[in-house]
Amino acid sequence: MNNHTSHHLLDKRQADCITGSQAQDFLALGNFMGWQMRIIGQAPMLEEPVHLQNWLLIPAQQDSTRVPRRTLRRIQLLFAQGLRPQGFVVVHEAPMQLTAPAPVLPERKPLEWQQAGNVAATIAKGLGLLMLGSLLLPLGLLVVLDPILIAVTQDNYWIEIDRWQV
Repeated sequence: MNNHTSHHLLDKRQADCITGSQAQDFLALGNFMGWQMRIIGQAPMLEEPVHLQNWLLIPAQQDSTRVPRRTLRRIQLLFAQGLRPQGFVVVHEAPMQLTAPAPVLPERKPLEWQQAGNVAATIAKGLGLLMLGSLLLPLGLLVVLDPILIAVTQDNYWIEIDRWQV
């Protein structure tokens, strides 16, 4: 597989940042297979779910979403090609569904959020979002739609593997 072919899908800045990275191998395989893969950003793997505006990011092992057969085949092919991400994250479009306006709470930054703050900010930027708050909302207040499967490489690149509708 020619790694050079993956670069035509990326702008020069993205291509330069992944040179020598495991992300380059993911993108090359995706290009070879005709998958629409892209780099979302670079941040450490999540350990807990994080809610950012209209997005819910959940470590895959904590998510109960039914993964389509096509997505499972992609994961199997990644592993068959020797690609071992440090983990997967499922990103959901998660518009809040509340019957009454939510109370305005002061912004709090518990210890675990301080560590996750940089992760969340980086991923929010990659998803094209502005980060307005730093509160983790209870999962019961959310409706999840249109999941995206992200592989987090060993060197912390977040790469979109697939997306589907539920």
